[in-house]
Amino acid sequence: MLSLFVILLSVSCVYTATVSYDWDIGWVRAAPDGYERSVMGVNGEWPPPVIEANEGDEIVVKVHNSLGNISTSVHFHGMFQYGTSAFDGAAGITQCPIPDGGSFTYKFKASPAGTHWYHSHNAGQYPNGLRGKMIIHDWNWENSLDVVQQIPITVSDWYKRYQKDMKLVIDDYLSPENKNGSIPSPDSFLVDDSTEAPTWDFQPGKKYLLRLINLSAVSCAFFHVEEHELSVVAVDGIPVYPKGTETINICAGQRYDVVLTANVDGKTEFKMLFKMATDMLDRPPPPEDKIRHEGRLHYHGGGGSTPRDRIKPSRPMPDLSNPLDDLLLVPFDDESLYEGMGHRIDFYVNQTYFENVGTRTFIGPQPWVAPKSPSLYTALSGGMTATNLETYGAGVVPYILRPNETVTIHLENPQRFSHPMHLHGHHFQVIARGVDKWNGSVREVPMKRDTVSVPPNGFVVLRFIADNPGVWFFHCHIDLHLVGGMAALFIEAPEVLQEQQIIPESGSRLCEIGDGE
Repeated sequence: MLSLFVILLSVSCVYTATVSYDWDIGWVRAAPDGYERSVMGVNGEWPPPVIEANEGDEIVVKVHNSLGNISTSVHFHGMFQYGTSAFDGAAGITQCPIPDGGSFTYKFKASPAGTHWYHSHNAGQYPNGLRGKMIIHDWNWENSLDVVQQIPITVSDWYKRYQKDMKLVIDDYLSPENKNGSIPSPDSFLVDDSTEAPTWDFQPGKKYLLRLINLSAVSCAFFHVEEHELSVVAVDGIPVYPKGTETINICAGQRYDVVLTANVDGKTEFKMLFKMATDMLDRPPPPEDKIRHEGRLHYHGGGGSTPRDRIKPSRPMPDLSNPLDDLLLVPFDDESLYEGMGHRIDFYVNQTYFENVGTRTFIGPQPWVAPKSPSLYTALSGGMTATNLETYGAGVVPYILRPNETVTIHLENPQRFSHPMHLHGHHFQVIARGVDKWNGSVREVPMKRDTVSVPPNGFVVLRFIADNPGVWFFHCHIDLHLVGGMAALFIEAPEVLQEQQIIPESGSRLCEIGDGE
């Protein structure tokens, strides 16, 4: 298990391999914020292991569930799953959950390259620790960056409660008494699963690749390094033309690849700031010392650097009010705007109180509700009825997409806080984003990613090509919002899907066994 990936830049892998993992998911004791509790770990350890492979490799992950009367699943966030949608890992969407004592093996191609992550797609489980880093290497691209080291690093909010209490957090949020739909505030903020921010030793004049991943259940986070430019070179696995900034704001589910050059003269010690954003919280946030952590960047070697006892005074840390606008990023492939509106789908963030039920936040005509049978299995077994929305049952909020059609999503958010929206199975172009109403203007070479932050009192317009037959989830990555139904489902090219894919026998067995809690 690696905390740092030290890259031998002279080596470039040109062959594919099978990369296998054998996981037993169960309870372990850990104290990432100083309070020991039970968390969901892998093979008796926490944090869970890093998945690392080269682009094009086959990844095989055998998962055994030892959680005790609790079902689970694993989603590989960022993977396209071309031809393998049954292994996307979204319980209720592409599989039945893995029951206690059961096993399921995921097999898929490592694509696309980039900084990604994996996590449980059962309610309340990834905030409980079942999530980890996933790095898919493109050695040609990485070598072109001329970096001497790669550092994957995560940020995440944290609830210091164990599983049964996490269920109480969910019950609190969904309760009829929670009429304004407020989210229970996290207790603390972690950097690489610790409240101790890292110390990095860099060589003067050298470049380093930071792979930032936000594993949070709720919160965005800020990252800043004193007196250093952060050069963004990729987002969500999409290489971009380098864009410099002082501060990055990264929201739940998002990833940023950043090149940092140790090129400041006259000093050897610098602060690094990691801070949890609190603007999405209605309830009191944690104390400042629980959500703001300062690490250290230290220059060593290089001959002419300033001795530690002659360090110049540091400048004040920034107010973090002007982070990078990711809409300004330009994909390195220069891919132009997909032509035509195509199939337009309008979503609206609606927060409604249902009498004796509770407040629900949703984007379609009603809150999404998990079906009894995975929607993918319904599409694969439904024959000609797979193009009929009623086939998928009440509450699934399905949208049928034709093969290779252009799809334009227009989502309005009238709420006072942002929503990180994630699409499985695709990258999308972010063709417009702003406050108030969309005026129809678009970007000619749009930024692309798979998780986008929709601004408060604003909108976002996304566009993608329906070229990946499958059943793909589109949802808010604030975990409690997803639990409450802030999601929709794209049934993509079901006729083609039936010709190309089948329900795996192992998946059918899971559904026959049934799930736990």
